[in-house]
Amino acid sequence: MARLVGHGRAKYTTGTRLGTSRGRGWRGLLAERWSHSEGDLGEIEPRDTEVIVMLKGQLRVRRRGDGRLQHHEAMPGTVWICPAGIREDMIHLYGEIDESVHMYLPASPFSATALQDLDLDPDKVCLHYDGGFHDPLIEQIARAVHGELTNPAPGGQMLVETLASALGVHVLRHHSNLSPASVPIPRARGALDGRRLQRVMDYIETHLGEDVTLEVLAGEACLSPFHFARAFKAATGATPHRYVTVRRLERAKCLLSDNQLPLAAIAAACGFSSQAHFTKSFKNATGATPGVYRASEA
Repeated sequence: MARLVGHGRAKYTTGTRLGTSRGRGWRGLLAERWSHSEGDLGEIEPRDTEVIVMLKGQLRVRRRGDGRLQHHEAMPGTVWICPAGIREDMIHLYGEIDESVHMYLPASPFSATALQDLDLDPDKVCLHYDGGFHDPLIEQIARAVHGELTNPAPGGQMLVETLASALGVHVLRHHSNLSPASVPIPRARGALDGRRLQRVMDYIETHLGEDVTLEVLAGEACLSPFHFARAFKAATGATPHRYVTVRRLERAKCLLSDNQLPLAAIAAACGFSSQAHFTKSFKNATGATPGVYRASEA
């Protein structure tokens, strides 16, 4: 899959980039946080497909792309889609956006994933230049990505990979020349068999201190990420991201029984990016901080 580069700096000439996922190692999705001021934006013919969700603000937007002129009244939750290869030669903002999430997908995010799994011809797929609409699922994905940008947590890379796949399929179903009925939601081809499930679980246990990715786990099961995620949940009742998170917390509980082991060392051994993230995740899951939990088990 081609490296995602984004085009925010060239396009959002009146804006300020507040954060980016560049350098996080995310696969299949690059995300940025922006604030935008009133004015004319830059002309662009993007290499990546861009999905924008406004989180805070209120304004009017006038834009033209693919020869189509659009006017939108925007508020929190408003979504815009700018497919790769469609030139936008006029964009004007009337008002300000306090914060928005910009999610960049590969120009053909489906040729290597969804289109293979769904038996669709990549040459016949064309995304629409859509905007000014509300879509609860796209907004939910954007807010989850925003959460990972502002407060990264263990398993974040795996979560983002899953969200990127879900976003790609949803855009394909609802914002392309294909009808939703022609793009079925991918289903698991049955639950993982015991042998492959055990191989995946063994890998997880061995690599709890690392940033385990959906792609790697799917490779252990010899499945595409789409089918692996569904087959794993069918076998265990939990998503891969949820399962890994639970196993990390269980490992942490075991390590907390050693009063000589520093909390920072436990955090690192269980795949948490810092002691602060470990403390927050542990308290959210158990209702107690690691220190309080350790004292109660003494």
